[in-house]
Amino acid sequence: MPNQLQNRVENYVGLLNQNIHAIQDELNQTQQLVESSEPGTVHLMAEQLTQAHLETQWVQVPRQYSHADYFLIAMDRFMQLDGVTGYSILLPVEKETVTLVMTNLNVPAAFAFEENKDQNGGAYFVELSTGERLFYWSLERKQIQFNARGIIDLLVGNFAKQHVTVEQNQIIATMLTEFGRYMERVFNYSVDFNLLETRDDDVYQLIQHAEPQGMLDKLFVLSADTDYFLQSIPNGAGVMLDDNTEVRIFFVNDANALGAQRWHFQVIDGRDQYSWLDILLKYDFIANWYLSETDTLEVSYDQLVFAVQTTQPTDIQSIFTAEQGTTPMLDEEVLAAKRAAEAQAKEAAEKAEREAQAATEKAEKEAQAAEAKAEAEAQSESETPEAAVDDATVDPTEVTSETSDAETPVDSSESTVADTTSATSTSGKTFEEEIGEALNSSNNTPEG
Repeated sequence: MPNQLQNRVENYVGLLNQNIHAIQDELNQTQQLVESSEPGTVHLMAEQLTQAHLETQWVQVPRQYSHADYFLIAMDRFMQLDGVTGYSILLPVEKETVTLVMTNLNVPAAFAFEENKDQNGGAYFVELSTGERLFYWSLERKQIQFNARGIIDLLVGNFAKQHVTVEQNQIIATMLTEFGRYMERVFNYSVDFNLLETRDDDVYQLIQHAEPQGMLDKLFVLSADTDYFLQSIPNGAGVMLDDNTEVRIFFVNDANALGAQRWHFQVIDGRDQYSWLDILLKYDFIANWYLSETDTLEVSYDQLVFAVQTTQPTDIQSIFTAEQGTTPMLDEEVLAAKRAAEAQAKEAAEKAEREAQAATEKAEKEAQAAEAKAEAEAQSESETPEAAVDDATVDPTEVTSETSDAETPVDSSESTVADTTSATSTSGKTFEEEIGEALNSSNNTPEG
């Protein structure tokens, strides 16, 4: 009879192995998604990963990319293969999530996918701060549908009014268009470009909400303040713009249309270069006219797919302030890194404070030394004239000793008496008279 402990351990190991194999299968698919240069392999892995559910019980993977993340990873891979530029992918180290941002934009904006939870599957490409849904993507049905209203509301109604330049907005439009063209060309996708279509022979279908009331008259008034002249054409009007580009607005008779008139737009440049979105971005008077008329008509989009135009807006500040990196970090590592950075910053601040204090003290000492030196020099200069006067002054006793014939010093009064009574000068003057002349010549006044 088999050992019960052996059976128990074998069953335990078997459960772990099942989970490990499931995890390894998903890892292999993810690795092929990000490494393969074969578009078909990338598409197949994306299709599988956006439907997979890794629900292991015995071996847990605490942080995983979501289905929405895999949609963006796949989009990035396809745009890499097609050479599309002008964007970056944000990679926070503390969680597995991806966000697309434009590399040159005057306003903060972030893009990601939002998984569609109903039976149709797929995902919406969304600008997070506004919640605008720009297109829908189904990998299973190989379908992409652009949302004319969402794109216009974001680029024309929002970004352009926040001083985003025409060129910056066109980079976003070009990215979306080239992604759609690549999927159409390589995988034979069904793509509804609507307002992004650039073909001259394309006639933009419109959703008519009401019968136009003086619609073309309003455009004529707006064009009057520009260098562009609106002209009549059969059933409508046209205007010639820059670069030999013509815009036509016209209707065809259709009994099934509102008011029996089905309206259309058309952009003709001879090179399949410009779309209706390009016209709105470049010419303000047409953009203002179009935005004022959207209650009457607007460029057509799938109203079922975009029955809900926006998702819940997201505060994107934390997306830009999060630490970015290519190496994932666990929460404990993130906290440790933050603590280390804070400690390093504190140490640097304390060092700077110490250096500043030392510099202040040094400056004070140098100032004190300079002040002391200046005082000493000033005092020395003030004492020099007194010394010169002292040198020029003759002590009366010296004169007396030089003019006296006595070799031994005697009291001045005794010497004077003796000399008066017993001696006369050889010059015929008394000795007293000679002493008086000597004293007068030295500018000294005799004592007593």
